[in-house]
Amino acid sequence: MKKIVIATRPSKLALIQAEIIAKKLENYGFQFEILKIVTEGDEGKYDINRKSAFTQRLENAVIARKADLAVHSMKDLPSERDKRLGVLYPVEDDPADCLVSKEELDLFELPKGSKIGTSSLRRKALISLYRPDLNVIDLRGNVDTRLKRLEEGKFDALTLSCAAMKRLGLETYKMKRLDPRYFLPAPGQGIIAVEYNKENDKIKELEEFLYNERTNLRANIEAEFNELMQGGCHFPAGIYTEINEENVSLKGYFSDGSKHIFATVITDKKNYKQGLMQLVAKLKGIQ
Repeated sequence: MKKIVIATRPSKLALIQAEIIAKKLENYGFQFEILKIVTEGDEGKYDINRKSAFTQRLENAVIARKADLAVHSMKDLPSERDKRLGVLYPVEDDPADCLVSKEELDLFELPKGSKIGTSSLRRKALISLYRPDLNVIDLRGNVDTRLKRLEEGKFDALTLSCAAMKRLGLETYKMKRLDPRYFLPAPGQGIIAVEYNKENDKIKELEEFLYNERTNLRANIEAEFNELMQGGCHFPAGIYTEINEENVSLKGYFSDGSKHIFATVITDKKNYKQGLMQLVAKLKGIQ
């Protein structure tokens, strides 16, 4: 029985996501070992313009064959990736954001002047669009740290990922799902990404077990959207992808700080690239 070494950050959410992948492989007869790696981002060496602070050390471990796989939240992956690495997208959950508050209020029910915490430019932009009367305050840290600040009364509400709350078993918190058709998610939100070394022969056996056609399609669409918009996790744009039998509905959002732009394109499932280009052109005001 072959052993697979899985690299992950040491945060609670990252470990849970690594275990999700490990159990998936275990079901097919593989043994696994979890390799915890502290990233620059975990050490607080964080630059919003440099997303690789959360992924680089994990990727280095895979390239050096110290690990076979590196598990990430897809939305943490930089748009420019190392060509020595491949990526699979085996798992996805609800892409939506949720509003967590002490009173289980919807975004439109929060009292005027309520303090709402988030570090995402996209979330800040959408909140300013729908509720310009709220006080949006920058808040960083892992989910537990953010929830603690809410419990301490330093915030009235937080915006977080529904998928993260579910994976952490925090669904007992008072939260309202924000409709992703209007409060558009970050590209790749809710998807677990697995990076591997293309020259690692062991991975060939794993691909069929880690390949998910629907998730892979959504991930590729949203990764390309991310690249075409020339951004990473930290830019005010979002995308909501709905996949049907033959077609894909793409709804996009972008804000340049002075205006908010929404656009929708319905495109063929097999030839989505043209539709994606149309969507980006509309968001950038090119057409």
